[in-house]
Amino acid sequence: MTLTTTALRRTYRPSTQGTDVMAVWFERQQRTADQPMPTQDALRVPQMRRLVAARLRLCGLPELVEPMALLTSELVTNALEHGDGPGVSLRLVCSSKTVRLTIDDGSRASPRLRTPELDAESGRGLWIVESITSDYGGSWGVSPDSTKTWCTLMAPAPKETDV
Repeated sequence: MTLTTTALRRTYRPSTQGTDVMAVWFERQQRTADQPMPTQDALRVPQMRRLVAARLRLCGLPELVEPMALLTSELVTNALEHGDGPGVSLRLVCSSKTVRLTIDDGSRASPRLRTPELDAESGRGLWIVESITSDYGGSWGVSPDSTKTWCTLMAPAPKETDV
């Protein structure tokens, strides 16, 4: 099991010039398309969710913990289910205006919104991503080479503190 974490912290609450960057890479277990996701990979989803939540709290952005945790779950699960690279990387960038989550699974197959059958057990993840990013004034997309899926939420304005 391999997990690499890099965090660059410039400020606890990103100022107008500062950003906070967290990067994580983990190895995915190789499998064929007809095999279920290995337990070790499935355990990465809540692990990445917890790392993102902790980082957002550290950055003073507790209001974004819940939506970013759900976005993390959806995008990491998609990377593990559909990616074909040796690993998955997660990058979280917090600034005073936005929070951006980027997941790289190494796959050149472009993720796309699709309409699942009503009784389908999967196929709704990107609809959830679309809905959450829209609700928080953000957006989502795929890199030109299709290896990365990203989403951005607007950071709430800092609260005035009483002196």
